[in-house]
Amino acid sequence: MLLRITRLLLVAMLFCLACPLSGQAAESIAAPELAALETIFSKVVLGNAPWPKEDVKITNFNVQPLAMTIPAGSFDYRVTQRPSDFRPGKKNVSIDILQEGLEQGQVKMSGDLRLFGTVANTTKRLNRNDILSRDDIAMRRQDISMLDGGIIKDPEQAVGQKLKISLPAGAILYEQSLDAPNLVKRGERVTIMAKSKAIQITAPGEAKNSGALGEMIRVKNLMSRREIHARVLDVGLVEAEF
Repeated sequence: MLLRITRLLLVAMLFCLACPLSGQAAESIAAPELAALETIFSKVVLGNAPWPKEDVKITNFNVQPLAMTIPAGSFDYRVTQRPSDFRPGKKNVSIDILQEGLEQGQVKMSGDLRLFGTVANTTKRLNRNDILSRDDIAMRRQDISMLDGGIIKDPEQAVGQKLKISLPAGAILYEQSLDAPNLVKRGERVTIMAKSKAIQITAPGEAKNSGALGEMIRVKNLMSRREIHARVLDVGLVEAEF
C-alpha cells in the first residue's frame, strides 16, 4: 500500500513539473521580437530570390509557438529549415534562438510569398482573329503569383499580333493566346522575288494558302504557271529560292 502511494505521489510530482502553474505560463512574444522574427523570415525567404525586392511581398506571417520567452533586444539564431525553392506560395522557416551561444528555444515561421508585376490586360472584349492595337492593351500592376508562364509584360510584344481565342475585357494576355497575323491570304496576288548575289528577279504570283511572316506557303507563278514554295516576307511579298 505504501509503495502504491509513493508511486502516485511520484506521478503527481512529475505532472506538476511538466505543466506550468497558474501565473507561470510563457509570455506572448513581444511586438519588437515578433518584428525581428519577421525580418529574419523575409531575409531567409528572399535572400537569393531572382526578382527585384519591390516585386515581392510576404503576407500571412505566422509564428509557432506564439508564447515563449525570447531574449529581449538582440539575439542570435541558427536556421534549421529553409524553403527548397523560390516559387511563390507558402514558405516555412525554422530557427533556433540563441543567446551567448546557448539555445533558448525553437521557432517555426510561415508566410505566403507573393509576386507582383505589370502585365498586359485587354481594354475591351476582343474576338478570335482580331489584330491587336495599342488601344486594346492596358498595362496593370497586379499579383501574378498563381498565374501561368508566358504573361505579356511588354505591350509591343502583343501589338500587331492575332488573337487565337476570344477574350473579355480585363483579361490577361499570354504569349500562347497570340499568333502572328497572316501577311498573305489565300487567293491574293503576290510578288514573287528571287535573288542571288548577282541578280534579283520578280514575277507575279497567286497565293495558294495563307501565311504569316517567315512561313513557307505554296504560290503559283502566273508567268510559268508552275506552283512553287516561297517564304512570306511582307504584305503581298514572298521570296523563292533558286
